[in-house]
Amino acid sequence: MLEPRVDSLKRADMGPPTKTTVLALDAAGSACSAALWHEGALVARRSDAMNRGHAEALMPMVEDVVRGYGYQSLDLICVGVGPGGYTGLRIALAAARGLGLATGLPMLGIANPDIHQRMARRLCPDGMVGVVLETRRADFYVQIFAQDGTALDTPAVLSSAQTVELFVQTASPLVIAGDAVVRFAASASDLPPSWTLLNPQHADAGVLAELGAERAAQASHIPPQPLYLRAPDTSPPAADKQRLRG
Repeated sequence: MLEPRVDSLKRADMGPPTKTTVLALDAAGSACSAALWHEGALVARRSDAMNRGHAEALMPMVEDVVRGYGYQSLDLICVGVGPGGYTGLRIALAAARGLGLATGLPMLGIANPDIHQRMARRLCPDGMVGVVLETRRADFYVQIFAQDGTALDTPAVLSSAQTVELFVQTASPLVIAGDAVVRFAASASDLPPSWTLLNPQHADAGVLAELGAERAAQASHIPPQPLYLRAPDTSPPAADKQRLRG
């Protein structure tokens, strides 16, 4: 059972990462995952690749990773805020907000390119990182990070040609990471040999939990906001449209 943590409402600083217990959840891309960070290490993680069904899969994953520790052990709820798929992103945010309200725990949103940057850095410690994520259209969500992990720009929606142009302007060597690497490489031509293209990876809630522990002092009770770079590919049903006109 979820029990409100009244003490968490009063804390402005949750201490160092080694003392922060973080529940992380993400459904922004073509996967659904949850993880638990405790005592400076990842202690539980569940993840499944999927294009649909995030709503049914996410909360059982959360229950699974928390089992054995309990919600009362948590200090922070961390969620991936995109950019990504509209439906999955909303599901993860709604789940995080619901858990936050039920437990009284602070919440922290982290952009998904940050997750992919950290994952890439573990494989390639040198060079800048260019993250390319799926939009499920012809273009990509793109962001560049410096050697120290600092974002050099804000996420943008770019075509393949625009992405190549942006990356060419970035000092080599360049590591390209994200869940759309294969499609990007297939759509581009004459990529510089100094670029390292990593195998595509889904955002890892375990890495999200680690980032959340590092940023714990920034947590607040302001609900994390989705990072939308374009309007959703949805429209209100006919009955809703009629009510909106009224």
